[in-house]
Amino acid sequence: MEEKVSKAETIAKSVEKISDSKGLAAIGDGLGMGIVALAFCMAFPMLMFASKWDGKLHEEKQCYEIKEIENRVYKLNTCTGDLNEIKNLPKDNLSK
Repeated sequence: MEEKVSKAETIAKSVEKISDSKGLAAIGDGLGMGIVALAFCMAFPMLMFASKWDGKLHEEKQCYEIKEIENRVYKLNTCTGDLNEIKNLPKDNLSK
C-alpha cells in the first residue's frame, strides 16, 4: 500500500514541477498569440467578402421582358411564361 502512495506522490510532485516551470507558461503564451494571429488573418478576408456581398445566396435572374409583337407591347414573365399586354403605352415608344 505504501508503494502505491509513494508512486502517487512521485507523480504529483512531477506534475507540480511541470506546472510551475516557466517553459509551460511560454508554450501557453505562444499558443495564445498564435490563435489570436490566426483569428486576425481569418477576419480580414471575411470582412472584405462581407463588404461586397449583396445578401443573396444565389443569383436572381430577371423574370420580366418587354416584347413587341404585331405592333402590340407585351410584358413577358420568362419564369412562368405568362404574357400580359401593356395597353397604356404612348405610341412613340413602340418604334424604339
